[in-house]
Amino acid sequence: MILKVRIVGQGIAGTLLAWACERRGIEWEIVDQGHAEAASRVGAGLVSPLTGMRLVPTWRFAEWAEAAQQTYRELEREVGGTLVRPLRLRRLFRNEKQRERMGARLDAPEVAKWVESADAEGVWLRGAYQVDTARLIAAMREKWRKQGRLREGNFAPDEAEDGTPTIWCVGAAVRDCWPRTVSWELSKGELLTGRIPGIEDDVVRNDGEWVLPLGEGRVRVGATFNRDDLSLASTAKAETELRAAAARLSGGGEIEDGFMDAGLRVNVPDRRPVVGWADDQRRRGIFAGLAAKGALWAPILAEQWAADGLRGERLESEVSANRFRK
Repeated sequence: MILKVRIVGQGIAGTLLAWACERRGIEWEIVDQGHAEAASRVGAGLVSPLTGMRLVPTWRFAEWAEAAQQTYRELEREVGGTLVRPLRLRRLFRNEKQRERMGARLDAPEVAKWVESADAEGVWLRGAYQVDTARLIAAMREKWRKQGRLREGNFAPDEAEDGTPTIWCVGAAVRDCWPRTVSWELSKGELLTGRIPGIEDDVVRNDGEWVLPLGEGRVRVGATFNRDDLSLASTAKAETELRAAAARLSGGGEIEDGFMDAGLRVNVPDRRPVVGWADDQRRRGIFAGLAAKGALWAPILAEQWAADGLRGERLESEVSANRFRK
């Protein structure tokens, strides 16, 4: 068992890994330089049973969704407020091609169990929920800063040579500090946040883009994927696209007081997380590649990793960093 670990990065992965270690009696410290580039800046925290134009089952949703929610319920006692809420998900057909693609899938067993009803305009899905990841990260950051367990600032790779096992949870920045054997794929995501008076507070509408209600008329609209421009600047093109999506998905509602955010996501070709040790001595570890599914995957994988004292033997084989070792 590893008695102490250093965690670099306090996004959703680093936060949940630290909390899992704390509950397992593993000493830890976090080094974090802030969230200027983090995917958490554009993360909606939306967890859905099906994804994509063909209603593909979200990897491990059926097995993990309930346990992930339970983890957030426990964390609500830490932050003193609500973190997770159930949502109805309206998946709309944007065109005839989408209608045909989705319609052909509705009777598939892995899809049908999540379909509440279907009509000419789209389908209603059950089981979706949203996690307030930004609130969680901010609340735990403040708590750990006061406890002296979080050090704010940059962490250079050569600092890890002091012998303390170090786990990199740095999101898109992982490309600069991890072996090139992993084919990291980065994309910029942009979100529009504002108000649409009168919008339902418990219904997410999605036709490839989505409108997520935040309560009291506030909404978040997303999300764009840009693999060419990896700057952190919001673009007029994305804002125009998202404003159009807001109007389309809300039945013509004009978004008010809108502002844009941009952040970077990181993924790998097989669309699975990358978790585990890079060396047999367990000195250099990674917890990355969560992309848009971090709210579902992070709590379960963090617990799997901490459960055996960070040996990594209980991690899902499909996420193991070993699949990229040469």
